[in-house]
Order: sequence, then structure tokens, then C-alpha cells
Amino acid sequence: MRTRSVIPAALLLCGCAFRHRAAAPEPARGPARDSLFQLDQSRGELIASRGAVDGMLSVLAPNVVFLRAGVPTVYGREGVRQLLTGGAPATGAVSWEPLGGGVSYDLMSAYTYGVASRTSGSNSGPRLERYIAVWQRSRGAAWQIVAYSEVGSPPANEVAFSSNVVTPPLVAWPPTLREAVGSVRGADSLFADLSDRMGLGFASSSTIAPVGVLFGSPELIVGPDAVRDFYARLASGTSLTWRPVYAWVTSSRDLGFTVGESVATGRGPSGAAVQRFGKYLTVWQRQRDGAWKFVVAGGSATPAKPEK
Repeated sequence: MRTRSVIPAALLLCGCAFRHRAAAPEPARGPARDSLFQLDQSRGELIASRGAVDGMLSVLAPNVVFLRAGVPTVYGREGVRQLLTGGAPATGAVSWEPLGGGVSYDLMSAYTYGVASRTSGSNSGPRLERYIAVWQRSRGAAWQIVAYSEVGSPPANEVAFSSNVVTPPLVAWPPTLREAVGSVRGADSLFADLSDRMGLGFASSSTIAPVGVLFGSPELIVGPDAVRDFYARLASGTSLTWRPVYAWVTSSRDLGFTVGESVATGRGPSGAAVQRFGKYLTVWQRQRDGAWKFVVAGGSATPAKPEK
């Protein structure tokens, strides 16, 4: 089965095939996708009418996973409330503009990615950020965000989180979805292993979906060939390793996401090794041959873990 992609999305590897019939391709446009994009664009109106905290929380699912720079990954809506209320109060207006995305075959899950614009009272102009959102809904209910990653946002203030909201939950997946969740998580692990053995450029171009997108600065890099050329132009002595810590899949088993932790290792001015810690959200799409490839991925910095 195949998600209904809009414009190119981005990055990751193969998985296990399922033993049921693939669906016929579907048009990219449709009422489900259009209603989702309208809701994504209207989040700024919710912020303006309800306030920064309540407006954001109103579109988040109870089990949401939220990634913001400078703090650990937060699990659950109450954890996001701690994040939004624990830092400095947000000021100014914010708007979201989706640039692409797709809807699962059963029309109950989806993803969007795009640009967020934040304005303040200063004359410095709006600050542009990027974002990735994974959405879900039930019959007769509105879309809610189940995973959200800010890309390029400033670090959040330090927040004293309770331990349960920064620990990946243990989900009792039903037998019908357990294999799919394992396949999505396995695809992420295989991607990391391929990067370690063959390099990030080779692994990324081999794992990205045909319509996958990678965030450049500031352009969007679309598809395997563009990703291969992008990494070929980079001259970086930094290595990147990562591991998934949480995986999720839609009930139609054709769209999923992974959340994980990463470590970038490079050399500082003195020549000593310098490590930067991060976290990421990767959205995966099951291809016609059953392989999982990523359609978009992004993340942010995380504080270094204290040594034990």
C-alpha cells in the first residue's frame, strides 16, 4: 500500500515485505489531504485565539511525541504542557505553511512538512523555521498531531521535566500491527548500519523514497539523485551515528515514523574530538515492493546525557 504523497519528501531504508495485496496508486489530492492542509495552516489562528499554550495543545494527541531544540524528546501532551509553560512565554504571531505531505491508504493518518514563520515586536523581521508533523484521526473526529519536530528553531529554556515524560513509552501493539512496527524500527536501524559502513551519502540516497525530501539550507533536496549530489558536494569530517528508541505505524501499515537519538562526532579547533548530541523524527512510507523508505526526516540538538 502506498501513501498519497504531494510533493517530494525525504530519507531512510528498506524493511520487510508484508504478505497482503498492494493497493492501486491513488491521486495526491483529495478531501482528506485538503482538510489536513487547511488545519495545518489554521494553527496560527488557534494560537491567536487561545494563546500559545492552549492553542498548540488543542491539536496534539494525548500520546504525542514532541521534539524541540535544547531539551530531550517529550512524550505525551502533558509533557508538552510542561515544555510550553516551563520556558519563557512566547510572544508575537506564528503561522505555518505546509509545503508537502501525504495521506495513508486508509485516510486515517498523514504527514506534513513545511515552514513556520514567527514574528516579534522588533524590526528584525520574521524568523523562519521548518517543521515535520505526523497526524492521525478516528472516524468522525478531527486530525490530531501524534509526532512533531521543529527543525531550525532556537533552543528552549531548560525545563525540569518529570521522568515519565522524557522516557519512550512501552506500547502494547495489537498482533496485527506488531510486525509492521518492528519493520519500521528495523528499517531505521538498517539505515544507521548502512551509514556506518558505507557513509551517510550512500545510505541516504539508497534509503530515501523516490519523492522523499531532505531539508537543505534553505532549499528542499528531493529524491535519491539530488541527495547523492548534495552529499557529494559536502566536505565534512564529521561522522553521524544514531539509533531509534520509539516507532509507530498507522493501522493501514503503509505509513510510520521513528524517533531516535544521534551523535555527531567531529574535530574542534584544537584537534580534539567534539561530540554533539541530537534527536530526530523520521517518517517512513512502505513502497510497492514492501520496503520501507523515508519520506522526510529532521531533528534538533539535545543536551548531553550526564555520565553515570
